[in-house]
Amino acid sequence: MRRGNNKYMMTCEGGKKCCGVHWLSWTLLLVGGLNWGLIGLGGFMGADYNVVGMLLGSWPMVEWAVYVLVGLSAVALIVGCKCNTCMDGQKM
Repeated sequence: MRRGNNKYMMTCEGGKKCCGVHWLSWTLLLVGGLNWGLIGLGGFMGADYNVVGMLLGSWPMVEWAVYVLVGLSAVALIVGCKCNTCMDGQKM
């Protein structure tokens, strides 16, 4: 994702416009993917590199909410966004 001409509009694959929900979903999915990669790396190295757990471990309900949001982000990107902004961006 990169910034478009409008400073508040993000562009997605192929320069298409995308909405804030789409951008947030990509961001959360990126954070979740990096976190899982670090968890896997930590497993090989005998360490715990769960960044979400390190940052929010004292608040387990908030940590679980982050994991649920990452999962919902994946579902949102699989299903696709049907808002006017994203649909207009597909007509480009």
